[in-house]
Amino acid sequence: MKNMKIARRWLASFLCLLAFTTAVPALPAYARTGRSSRSSHSSRSARSSRSKRRSSEAKEDKMRDAAGQVQKAFDEKDLDTLASLCHYPLTVVDQNGSSKEIQSKKALKALGSQAIFTKELQEIVAGVNTAKIQADGDKTLKLGGDSGVTMKKIKEKWKVTKIQLKGQSASGSTNLVQAAEQFQRTFYYRDLETLSKQCTYPMKVYLADGTIQDISSGKQLMDLGESKLFTDELVNQVNQIDASTLQEANQKVQVGTICGFWMVKQNGEWKIDTIFQ
Repeated sequence: MKNMKIARRWLASFLCLLAFTTAVPALPAYARTGRSSRSSHSSRSARSSRSKRRSSEAKEDKMRDAAGQVQKAFDEKDLDTLASLCHYPLTVVDQNGSSKEIQSKKALKALGSQAIFTKELQEIVAGVNTAKIQADGDKTLKLGGDSGVTMKKIKEKWKVTKIQLKGQSASGSTNLVQAAEQFQRTFYYRDLETLSKQCTYPMKVYLADGTIQDISSGKQLMDLGESKLFTDELVNQVNQIDASTLQEANQKVQVGTICGFWMVKQNGEWKIDTIFQ
């Protein structure tokens, strides 16, 4: 009798377990793998996006490096280096607007440094902020405006294809933009020696600690030191400004809001007369 009761209990337990397993169906294969599949697809998409971003950044670095090499050649009046950075035939437009095709490095060198490295063209090329420069359609890059250097991407390398000297009728607004961009470049590279030549004296420097420095010469400005003058906030503020949007008022222009500098026009040239941190 006792054995029969035990057998009934085991039978009841077995029937309950059987009913439970049949009431809750197993998870279909597609449901079990769906989330994993979506996760895998998402991971592939993320990797692809990162790869494309890195590729784009690498291309921009190459472009800006090439522009920097051209700037250096103009800074140093290095015609040999410039000739090696050009694609031929090279178009050269002189100050009168006349155009000629230069067929080789030798022909470009024959023109001479004086014909290419004019003071105006040097200033235009030097005034380009290569850290912010953008190509037009990923194929054309301009260092300057109507006058300046044009570079094109040829067989995955950036080459100079056109040099246009500055004509005699450049507008004042273009000069303003070029000067502002040149000053921005000086701040970006924290080049105190160049800055000392871009200022007019006497000038004032309002430091972040609330003190005011009256500067009477380039040497006195350089004595402040790069780390004291070029604070991170000042450099960042200056280089966030779009130079093409600057407006002149009474021959003065403010570059930056909380931090920045004032430009003043003297004898037709733009100079910095105030720096505020």
